[in-house]
Amino acid sequence: MNSKIELIDEYIGKCNTCPKTNAYTLIREIVAVYGNEIKEIRTNLDAYSWKEEYERDYLKDIQYLRAHLINHKTNLENNLRFSEGTPSQIFNINQSQNTDVSINITFEQTISAIEAIPDEILSQDDKELLEGKLTKINTEKDKSKLWEKAQSALKWIAGKGFEVGIAALPYIVEVLKNAK
Repeated sequence: MNSKIELIDEYIGKCNTCPKTNAYTLIREIVAVYGNEIKEIRTNLDAYSWKEEYERDYLKDIQYLRAHLINHKTNLENNLRFSEGTPSQIFNINQSQNTDVSINITFEQTISAIEAIPDEILSQDDKELLEGKLTKINTEKDKSKLWEKAQSALKWIAGKGFEVGIAALPYIVEVLKNAK
């Protein structure tokens, strides 16, 4: 656990000293490393926004991620103190994490598949737009709103072609199947 906390400290340090020219790369790295552990880490990040009408503020994203990392570190430290000597509590914590991870892995695989689509088929702006739509689907808890967001994404995907559908549709179907 200490090495995990040390790694978080290392990323917090990178956030503190990150120049604007490296901000986007650091954002992508942090999201790749902690996307499965920190729920909704992409939410409100300009780097993953589908909006085109404003300039992206990656340094603001870095500060947002820094706050996420500090919170995650605190939670890990508290869970470690809370769970020492109580194996049943450790099991319960791991069980809830495993439930979340199965959906996040699918989401990350979907984002990777989208990023792998050549720019001639799907532009970088359209990739970001689709990632934004999928992020909204991923974070929606209300089943009726989830269905509305999924319908909107499906209509958009239908106009983009076969390759885009292959990358995104399995995830959307899985989320709709698991909706409660």
